[in-house]
This record gives sequence, structure tokens and C-alpha cells, in this order.
Amino acid sequence: MSSTQKWIRNRIESISDRSVVITGSQTSGRGRSGREWVSPTGGFYSSFLLKPSPASNYAPCLSLLVAVILTRIMRQQGIMAFVKWPNDVIVNEKKVAGIIAEAGSFPESWFVLGVGVNLKGSPFISERKFLPAGAWSEFGKAPTPEDLLQNLLNELDSCWKNREDNPLEGITSELDSILWRKGQTVTLAGVNDSFQGVVSRIEADGSLVLLTDSGESQYVSGELVTVPEERDLYV
Repeated sequence: MSSTQKWIRNRIESISDRSVVITGSQTSGRGRSGREWVSPTGGFYSSFLLKPSPASNYAPCLSLLVAVILTRIMRQQGIMAFVKWPNDVIVNEKKVAGIIAEAGSFPESWFVLGVGVNLKGSPFISERKFLPAGAWSEFGKAPTPEDLLQNLLNELDSCWKNREDNPLEGITSELDSILWRKGQTVTLAGVNDSFQGVVSRIEADGSLVLLTDSGESQYVSGELVTVPEERDLYV
């Protein structure tokens, strides 16, 4: 399959709300900002369709909720996983999972959430110097894609019972406790600028709060890296 996201987007009208597609590999997987998501055989690549789309301000919250669920599942195995804002799961400074959210209003209101998890193999990306890819199997017994899908769906239904509610309601404390680089200095790389500060917390709307020289600053987008020099290495 080229991409689970593309597969669903091409069938918005013909498939029903809560449809799920899963595949063992992708030839054209995509991450945030159009980046390639390398998807070798043996991983978990899935997309979930919601019709109509939840409120637009809940999109980042839903991505974070899924990251929390994946982290929770890994920690139940004793794997020290962390949520890297806004949509990644990190273990031992390696990226094991990523989430992407897309929404639209044509031909009807829709929302697609893509989830990629490296289960038994981690792709090598020569250009990537910061947070290389890692695999679940490096740190514990990787579930089957089918078992992970069922577990993920069960947890999602349990945590987010009403679509009119904020997906992060009731879990912000848990999210803060597993937040990557919490209490440490990071650089937030934006499209045209970058900001430095100490990771403080995630607000209920999914935004990131950094402690800066001028006080608390709140951000809704960007990429977290560790030091300014690493910004150009993050691909």
C-alpha cells in the first residue's frame, strides 16, 4: 500500500465513520510537514477515519492522546517511553512512533488520524542525526499489529467516550509525567524562527508551555530539538 492516509482520503464518501485501515508496509508514508515516514515491512501503519470531524481545536489534542496511549501500553511492559510534543513517542532517545492528523470539509467533514509504529525494525535514514529511529522490539516484546490495533482502539474508546469532549480531559497530569525533556532546556524550531526554554507542561488545548527568560510562553506548533545547532539536522 502506498499510504493508509491516502487510501482513506480517496474513499471519504464511500466508507463509514470509524473506519480503520492497517497495513504491514507503505511505499509513500508521510509524516508532519510533508516529511517521508519510512515504512518497512514489519511495522504498524494505520489510519482512523472520523466523520464528521471533531472540533478543529481538538486535532492536536487527539494526536497527543494517541501518543499517551501508545506510551502507556509500552510502559505496561516496563519500557520507559515518553511523549515528545506534539506527536511522537520516544524511547532511549529514539523515535519509535509518530502520529499525523489531517482534516477537511470536502466532500463532507472528515478527520483522519494516522499512526505509525516501528515494531520489529527501525529504518535507517542517513540524513537523520537527531533522534534516530528505533523499534519496539529493541526494548521489549513487540505486539502483533492486530493486537496493537485492538488495544489502541479499546483505550481510545475508553479515554474519549464523547467526541464533543476534549480528548485530553482528565489526562493532562499523566501527559506531564511522561513528557519528553520535561524540566530541560530545548529549542523549539519554527518555520521562520526558533525559541529556547525549559519544557514546563502541556496545556489542555495541546499547546506547549516553555519557561523562557521572559516568563512562560505558550506554543501551538514547531519541532522540539535539544540545542540550536541541531535544528538543521532534524528531518
